[in-house]
Amino acid sequence: MQTRIRHYRRLRGLTLQQLADRVATTPQTISRLETGSMTVSIDWLERFAAVFDVHVADLIHGGGGREIDLLGTLAGDGAVLSAGDETDARLRLDIPAERPVAVRLAARIGRYEAGDVLIGNRLEGADLAAAHGQDCLVPGDGNVMFLRRLARESDGRFTLMPLDTGGDVRFGATLAWAARIVMRVSYFRDGR
Repeated sequence: MQTRIRHYRRLRGLTLQQLADRVATTPQTISRLETGSMTVSIDWLERFAAVFDVHVADLIHGGGGREIDLLGTLAGDGAVLSAGDETDARLRLDIPAERPVAVRLAARIGRYEAGDVLIGNRLEGADLAAAHGQDCLVPGDGNVMFLRRLARESDGRFTLMPLDTGGDVRFGATLAWAARIVMRVSYFRDGR
């Protein structure tokens, strides 16, 4: 049975070891459960659901993204490598976030281009630890929103770093929430 254990582990920013510690097993067992090479019992699902704070059904339901025909893998020379036995393989696009928020960029910021839509997963409380070292949307005063790289300080506050040189670095920021960027949607226009 395919599960969404890996999806939720990555969404929470957990390593295999961290998740293994929380459910009292080994990283190798977590890997086998994620890939389906080991049978997932209801006991396992309940343990994961408790760690991820989701319902057991959330771990086995597929999600509601749109399916697209997967033609194969595009090699560096432009040739499409065979999809192998997966001739009718499908790609499902899901938004990898429980609490998604999005912004559209009016100008280039760091590696992100004008027109890109950035989708973040809104984190609060203890979940903010997963924002360390990540590009995040963070609220400012009023309706201002910033795109910054976050570094968690030893006291739990954050250093907010701009993605471009020359911007202001803010130390000791206390955040009510931050949205870790989990998806970038780029639209191609004529002449681009």
